[in-house]
Amino acid sequence: MANRHKDFNELIASQFEDLEFSKAYITNLINEEDMSLEEALRETIISMGLQAFADKSDLSIQYVSDFVKKRRKFSTDTVNKYLQRAFQLEIKFSVESINPQTNYESPISRN
Repeated sequence: MANRHKDFNELIASQFEDLEFSKAYITNLINEEDMSLEEALRETIISMGLQAFADKSDLSIQYVSDFVKKRRKFSTDTVNKYLQRAFQLEIKFSVESINPQTNYESPISRN
């Protein structure tokens, strides 16, 4: 990361005090920047500050630091728990057809 002025870092970090900004930031990284959930969470933690995320998610700063530095990997359940605590977001999985124009009839629904 490039060296930035301390005031700029504080300005960026202060934006994350707004819950809607935080939600938009992390969901944009996932949906628009095509980052994985873990990559987006790491980037968000770095941007908001490790201590701020640790405080919001009720974690030790060392635990957060280990995750950011890829020395620790969170399970999906763990990531979901911290997303809920820090950002009031939750993970939802979906299975969708890769060809939405194909219409399959379920053999179960046949009479």
